[in-house]
Amino acid sequence: MRLFSQMSRDELIKEISLLEKELAKAEKMGRKSEANILRQRRNMARSYLVDPHIIQPGATYKVEGAEKTFQVEYLKGIMAWGKWEGSQELVAIPIALIQQDS
Repeated sequence: MRLFSQMSRDELIKEISLLEKELAKAEKMGRKSEANILRQRRNMARSYLVDPHIIQPGATYKVEGAEKTFQVEYLKGIMAWGKWEGSQELVAIPIALIQQDS
């Protein structure tokens, strides 16, 4: 199995499609743990398709699947490090989850 970082854009798109199919199957079968792992892998793969330069440190963004906003402090690879609204804990999220329309 190749690392996502070693895949071309086309390979990533195919891998994401495969992961989405596996995720749908796991959810349909009620396998929550497997679904969570597949969702995380899909989000990591999707992050390699995002240009990190469009995410600005210091800016606050909406995040896919979250009610609270996320303030980005810095980027490291495909991860955005920052703090959730109302929290002082520094955490990382895959950049694919950051919504640009905010």
